[in-house]
Amino acid sequence: MFTLTGCRLVEKTQKVENPSVSFASSFPLIPLLLRGKSVQKKQAESKSQIKLHTQSAPFGLCPKDMMLTQAPSSVVRSRNSRNHTVNSGGSCLSASTVAIPAINDSSAAMSACSTISAQPASSMDTQMHSPKKQERVNKRVIWGIEVAEELHWKGWELGKETTRNLVLKNRSLKLQKMKYRPPKTKFFFTVIPQPIFLSPGITLTLPIVFRPLEAKEYMDQLWFEKAEGMFCVGLRATLPCHRLICRPPSLQLPMCAVGDTTEAFFCLDNVGDLPTFFTWEFSSPFQMLPATGLLEPGQASQIKVTFQPLTAVIYEVQATCWYGAGSRQRSSIQLQAVAKCAQLLVSIKHKCPEDQDAEGFQKLLYFGSVAVGCTSERQIRLHNPSAVNAPFRIEISPDELAEDQAFSCPTAHGIVLPGEKKCVSVFFHPKTLDTRTVDYCSIMPSGCASKTLLKVVGFCRGPAVSLQHYCVNFSWVNLGERSEQPLWIENQSDCTAHFQFAIDCLESVFTIRPAFGTLVGKARMTLHCAFQPTHPIICFRRVACLIHHQDPLFLDLMGTCHSDSTKPAILKPQHLTWYRTHLARGLTLYPPDILDAMLKEKKLAQDQNGALMIPIQDLEDMPAPQYPYIPPMTEFFFDGTSDITIFPPPISVEPVEVDFGACPGPEAPNPVPLCLMNHTKGKIMVVWTRRSDCPFWVTPESCDVPPLKSMAMRLHFQPPHPNCLYTVELEAFAIYKVLQSYSNIEEDCTMCPSWCLTVRARGHSYFAGFEHHIPQYSLDVPKLFPAVSSGEPTYRSLLLVNKDCKLLTFSLAPQRGSDVILRPTSGLVAPGAHQIILICTYPEGSSWKQHTFYLQCNASPQYLKEVSMYSREEPLQLKLDTHKSLYFKPTWVGCSSTSPFTFRNPSRLPLQFEWRVSEQHRKLLAVQPSRGLIQPNERLTLTWTFSPLEETKYLFQVGMWVWEAGLSPNANPAATTHYMLRLVGVGLTSSLSAKEKELAFGNVLVNSKQSRFLVLLNDGNCTLYYRLYLEQGSPEAVDNHPLALQLDRTEGSMPPRSQDTICLTACPKQRSQYSWTITYSLLSHRDNKAGEKQELCCVSLVAVYPLLSILDVSSMGSAEGITRKHLWRLFSLDLLNSYLERDPTPCELTYKVPTRHSMSQIPPVLTPLRLDFNFGAAPFKAPPSVVFLALKNSGVVSLDWAFLLPSDQRIDVELWAEQAELNSTELHQMRVQDNCLFSISPKAGSLSPGQEQMVELKYSHLFIGTDHLPVLFKVSHGREILLNFIGVTVKPEQKYVHFTSTTHQFIPIPIGDTLPPRQIYELYNGGSVPVTYEVQTDVLSQVQEKNFDHPIFCCLNPKGEIQPGSTARVLWIFSPIEAKTYTVDVPIHILGWNSALIHFQGVGYNPHMMGDTAPFHNISSWDNSSIHSRLVVPGQNVFLSQSHISLGNIPVQSKCSRLLFLNNISKNEEIAFSWQPSPLDFGEVSVSPMIGVVAPEETVPFVVTLRASVHASFYSADLVCKLYSQQLMRQYHKELQEWKDEKVRQEVEFTITDMKVKKRTCCTACEPARKYKTLPPIKNQQSVSRPASWKLQTPKEEVSWPCPQPPSPGMLCLGLTARAHATDYFLANFFSEFPCHFLHRELPKRKAPREESETSEEKSPNKWGPVSKQKKQLLVDILTTIIRGLLEDKNFHEAVDQSLVEQVPYFRQFWNEQSTKFMDQKNSLYLMPILPVPSSSWEDGKGKQPKEDRPEHYPGLGKKEEGEEEKGEEEEEELEEEEEEEEETEEEELGKEEIEEKEEERDEKEEKVSWAGIGPTPQPESQESMQWQWQQQLNVMVKEEQEQDEKEAIRRLPAFANLQEALLENMIQNILVEASRGEVVLTSRPRVIALPPFCVPRSLTPDTLLPTQQAEVLHPVVPLPTDLP
Repeated sequence: MFTLTGCRLVEKTQKVENPSVSFASSFPLIPLLLRGKSVQKKQAESKSQIKLHTQSAPFGLCPKDMMLTQAPSSVVRSRNSRNHTVNSGGSCLSASTVAIPAINDSSAAMSACSTISAQPASSMDTQMHSPKKQERVNKRVIWGIEVAEELHWKGWELGKETTRNLVLKNRSLKLQKMKYRPPKTKFFFTVIPQPIFLSPGITLTLPIVFRPLEAKEYMDQLWFEKAEGMFCVGLRATLPCHRLICRPPSLQLPMCAVGDTTEAFFCLDNVGDLPTFFTWEFSSPFQMLPATGLLEPGQASQIKVTFQPLTAVIYEVQATCWYGAGSRQRSSIQLQAVAKCAQLLVSIKHKCPEDQDAEGFQKLLYFGSVAVGCTSERQIRLHNPSAVNAPFRIEISPDELAEDQAFSCPTAHGIVLPGEKKCVSVFFHPKTLDTRTVDYCSIMPSGCASKTLLKVVGFCRGPAVSLQHYCVNFSWVNLGERSEQPLWIENQSDCTAHFQFAIDCLESVFTIRPAFGTLVGKARMTLHCAFQPTHPIICFRRVACLIHHQDPLFLDLMGTCHSDSTKPAILKPQHLTWYRTHLARGLTLYPPDILDAMLKEKKLAQDQNGALMIPIQDLEDMPAPQYPYIPPMTEFFFDGTSDITIFPPPISVEPVEVDFGACPGPEAPNPVPLCLMNHTKGKIMVVWTRRSDCPFWVTPESCDVPPLKSMAMRLHFQPPHPNCLYTVELEAFAIYKVLQSYSNIEEDCTMCPSWCLTVRARGHSYFAGFEHHIPQYSLDVPKLFPAVSSGEPTYRSLLLVNKDCKLLTFSLAPQRGSDVILRPTSGLVAPGAHQIILICTYPEGSSWKQHTFYLQCNASPQYLKEVSMYSREEPLQLKLDTHKSLYFKPTWVGCSSTSPFTFRNPSRLPLQFEWRVSEQHRKLLAVQPSRGLIQPNERLTLTWTFSPLEETKYLFQVGMWVWEAGLSPNANPAATTHYMLRLVGVGLTSSLSAKEKELAFGNVLVNSKQSRFLVLLNDGNCTLYYRLYLEQGSPEAVDNHPLALQLDRTEGSMPPRSQDTICLTACPKQRSQYSWTITYSLLSHRDNKAGEKQELCCVSLVAVYPLLSILDVSSMGSAEGITRKHLWRLFSLDLLNSYLERDPTPCELTYKVPTRHSMSQIPPVLTPLRLDFNFGAAPFKAPPSVVFLALKNSGVVSLDWAFLLPSDQRIDVELWAEQAELNSTELHQMRVQDNCLFSISPKAGSLSPGQEQMVELKYSHLFIGTDHLPVLFKVSHGREILLNFIGVTVKPEQKYVHFTSTTHQFIPIPIGDTLPPRQIYELYNGGSVPVTYEVQTDVLSQVQEKNFDHPIFCCLNPKGEIQPGSTARVLWIFSPIEAKTYTVDVPIHILGWNSALIHFQGVGYNPHMMGDTAPFHNISSWDNSSIHSRLVVPGQNVFLSQSHISLGNIPVQSKCSRLLFLNNISKNEEIAFSWQPSPLDFGEVSVSPMIGVVAPEETVPFVVTLRASVHASFYSADLVCKLYSQQLMRQYHKELQEWKDEKVRQEVEFTITDMKVKKRTCCTACEPARKYKTLPPIKNQQSVSRPASWKLQTPKEEVSWPCPQPPSPGMLCLGLTARAHATDYFLANFFSEFPCHFLHRELPKRKAPREESETSEEKSPNKWGPVSKQKKQLLVDILTTIIRGLLEDKNFHEAVDQSLVEQVPYFRQFWNEQSTKFMDQKNSLYLMPILPVPSSSWEDGKGKQPKEDRPEHYPGLGKKEEGEEEKGEEEEEELEEEEEEEEETEEEELGKEEIEEKEEERDEKEEKVSWAGIGPTPQPESQESMQWQWQQQLNVMVKEEQEQDEKEAIRRLPAFANLQEALLENMIQNILVEASRGEVVLTSRPRVIALPPFCVPRSLTPDTLLPTQQAEVLHPVVPLPTDLP
């Protein structure tokens, strides 16, 4: 067993069942091999170092190396091992460490059954020190011998012998004998050839020695010979070589997405003998690693193939590995890979109402409002519907500063597996307060084939902190007392808020507890505000409440302190309002006493609010200023303590912040001077508030400052403890001196609050070198300042949180040159507390500017932190996507086209934009929206609309203005930006058209829907907007009813060069021909008006109902005797067909298809149509009456039909729901249905248009009486008719005549008809016995007497007999004399049975009054519809080509023939047919041939001929054809012959009976049954009367052997109808049809002598009475004598001869030349051409007889050749006549030329005769000779005249006409029969063969004139002499 680890190949060697037979043990010739002992020893040593090598020789070398000579009967069978599989995924190990058999998959595939021989040659072979390749040996089995295909030597050395063993094994089951020939070359040799005998299963080893002498390849063959043939084994030795193979030879890489990467591995094996260096050559998109390398022999390398496609195609490339000397050898591998485009469907997970995830629109992911500093997460879902992995990348639009990105997606890239979904999170972390952030997230699959842009929107909300009151009034408080008031603070947002009041509660008279805190969302906190004054003074302080991420709030704290000696005026909130108004009006710098004086002096006035104001006349009609709204941030930063202020401060102190630094002591630091300045015009008193233990204080504590003066003060610091931090805010109140006493205030409006002054001081008592404690804090610092426009300040809040348990001091110092303002710049943060710091700056420039400031904690330089922030002045700019140019597509004049225009706001400010279109272009251009707001980083798409006015090219320049949003509508923006856009458009004209100008729905079922597609075409270059209009042409539309045609849409647009499809749905409501006209108008977007209507197309539809008709009817069984016409009336088929042709009523369409809709036994009837289906009558237990109906779909739509019995319409109900009592009708119907008296097969079916189907109706005569059954005949979506099935069963031996109706209508007859036609009234005998009918004609005489003794009604056979099951025809003549309706009630008696009173009715009409509407031949619908029908009975293999013949109107005595065919559709059955004679009461019908045989799949023609009688009458006959199977007939004749033979045998056979033996008298019924029994003799004996007592014991005479009965024949019925008119009436009404009929004249038939005698015997008694024999003998004798005398009388003979010679008529004597020429021309032009050769045919003299001489009976004899055929044969005759006419035309031209030549010659003769008469008198002899010539010519002329008269007489004979008609009929029949067989194609175009031109010689010689003269002698045209008697 060899295991290949690297390639996972496991190969096992087959075990040898039988031991090998050594060749040395079989032959004593082994010493011949011992001469190579030393070589073999070295071979053994080399075999210990075997390298396993399984490389087999290619299979393609077999024809070259192994030649096979095969016997004729030899069979070659190859037997190889199983397939080997290579897995490229394994790792290939080195050949130096493991034995690796290299296997080539290609060779393994070609030799799929090869085996590997791995048996060691000796025991030494098992000790392998180094691996060697084991060679695979391909084996085969030939003629039962298993042998290797070839032996291959590798690794040999020069001069050394190498031996390989050839193993032969007998795989057959017999002893094998063979011989072999040694190799031809001297390099291969073996033992001396000997015969080899191998038993079954035995193996023979044949050693082959190879001894090379040169370093080259050696090849030879070893031939074996067997009885079957010869075969060979190839011997080959090769040199060491380079060889690399790829396993597998082709590599299929996994399917990969475009832009993705996939990889696979395969093995490259060195199966050669030398180390090989290789280099790979490959093409993109494949990569191979390693691309180069070195392989030792037997070593394999694993090659990695990487596939990274760029396009989605199928890649099939070949990678080539070059190796060998000079890299000239190559090995290739086929690389196959499929690249597909990955697809990612992006959707939003957990959608919100604000999200947009619709297909075709931009997706929007809305985060909503998120608290500042918080993070919100939303997820999107990525679905990969493709079959490959979908790598993707997610990119968020990069901002200029990454610190400002509010949106983030941690999943920057990933892979979605095929068919799976993956969710990706998107985070929103807003940092800018109260801003709407917009960004775009791009999801890009690999290859960037499809990019999904996701718009993400979020809003940043901050805290919403508010105070309960913004002013706390403590009123007045006595000195030393404390006043406190509650105040709550509330956070109305759900965002956490950090607040802090900017007041040092320890050093102020006002305290707020708590002064800082945190409010969660929707929380409220109660604050405690306290007032504890230290001096009697008015106290007012405006305290700022700082809130992180919110503008500060301001709280006004006021209170007045009174002492016993000092009582200042009480400050109220109204005073603050007046003060702020005065501050805006500049009055606060004046003390109250001055204001009082000015008010008294009228220099000031009071406004409506009571505030002071300068009088209006002094302000020049300007309104008094009011206190403006100051933003909180502006008020906080510009409160007068800095260089920039809103209002000038009335008093100021400098410096406002003092840092004492390190003051370790013990000496107190030097005080810091303070400068207090009074900017007012009054005296001010300043008081400093100080607690007793404060380390900071100001001296003096209080002082007065004169107006516009300053005061110096000193700030002292004395730290009480070492190594501590100290920070404090000192507070002072300044007030006008006059306010210290309330008595000084006369006007309350002059009251002024105090001003609060603060000085922030800090210092510490740390000794030098003593480390300050380490601060632990957090600082929330945003990186960017909020966006502001140019010149506006921007603010930010910072949150400093002390996370330590110790105090934290901080100081903020901006970098030198930095333009930021920090408030507060220093302070103290308690443990766990926070400090809110506000920062402000004025951005400059559009580029980002860095602002740096330093935070120092705990007054130590080592705790210094640098903080950077960025700001910029936001530019008012937009980014336009179209490079400031926009192009419109070509637009129809009057219409509009749109073009999108997208721009982006790259700034952080919302911008307002406005497009300004000039007034002259506003009719052409429009933009929507024309102005609006665009958010930061938002993309906005506008729609430009172009509406051209004329067909030209337009160019526009439009401007857009942009400014900062948020301004009031009336305010003018400080800065704007202007953009110009160039727009180009073209105006065109175009129109619409329809692909089909006429759209036809065809035939559509009423109340059904059908759709068609109308294709609209726009061939122009512009988009058209259209509106369709539908106008109904026919029938006229009803106003309130919708149209039968609906359009799925009536408006739309069509791009240029495109087509659109409109679905038209038709639903007609009535049967009619619909027509619509579809028009269109082009819509104008300018005025919303439609243009002029233009016709687009016409639509037509034919609404129909299903139309079913009954074509034919046939009967079998007991109804077989009923004629077809009678059966047609029994089933009311005329009425049924008329019902089916009408439209159904709405009630009939209640159930459009058969439905069970009733629960009663008798379902309700929804149709008013009812008629009877009468099956006639038959005796009890007679065969069923079977009627076959031929149904045909005569309509144009498919239909479903069904016969519904009452049980088919009834809903099945439970037994308890059944009706308890049934009436007699219901019981009768149940009996009929339960016993299946009426059956229908099939009961339902479907018919395509034109399709026919046969339905079998059967009535079983099982019960005596009359049976009724209502059957509903339902046509789906059509008519619904109730059929009353009626059947009568008669008692046996009972007379019964079935009267269909008590009324009978005669065919209308015109008045004045002298020969009215005979009409038929039929009586059917439905009983089992013959009956005799008798018509009572007395009533007819009464009618005759009333009508001038004219026989109106006449019955020709009033009495007759009707056989059982047959029909009798009662002949009537109805002859009206007036145009009215005649009626008569005639009793018809059935002798021995009942009588019936029949109401006969006839209509007479005036043909001159009615004209063409006169019904000359009113035939029934059966006559018309069944002409082309073919009713096929089930199981019938033979059918007629036409089941009914309607001859229509024919003249009397005419002969009409029709050619029909019998078709046998059976494939193997011969059918014999026999027509039964059908005698008529008048006329004759015949069929030819009457009998015959129809071969399988053959057709037999036959002719039906009607010979009308001399009487005008109606003809109706049913011709019956019986069909017999030839096989059954042969069987029948065979049995009949056997029966006859047996009969003859019995007649001649006799039996000798022993008379002594008594005859048995036992009962024959008790006799035992015998197997064989002799038949009794056939004899006629008289019955012998025996006593009655013998009847029981004497056996009966055995019945004679029955005669075989012929097989029951099949029946075919052929109907024939016609109406014969008198000749005069036919000529008067059907003159054009008369030449088409042949009048058949009967020849007088000579009766046989017996018939004559019989006739004379029959007639003589009636006329002459009885005659005696003597008289008869006397008469015979007399007549005999007379006749004999006449025979001998010569005079009698001469008289007879003279009478036979016709005399010349007298009118022939009046002859002239002109009349003769005229008659000749007339005959030649109108009748027949005169040929030069005399003809005896009847055409030559047809026209020579004048029309007056023709008999009246032959008015159309001259056209007889055109009218002998029937109507169905006219097309065939016309084709023949066309060919004949062409020939006749040529003959006529030749005939005319000959006639003219004859006339010229005749004129010359006449001239010669006349000139001869004038000339000199000749001699008498010459006169006699001339007279003799004249006499001879006259005799010839007379003879010719006689012959012509005889021909004309013959032509007028009826026999000749009959013969001619028979010939023509036979010719036409032959042609039609040949056409039916395909031998003649009647519809092919006629072929004209031109005759050769007639050449006349230039010079006439006597020889050439001789034949002409002879011809003239034969046809003399010399006129008769006038002097002849």
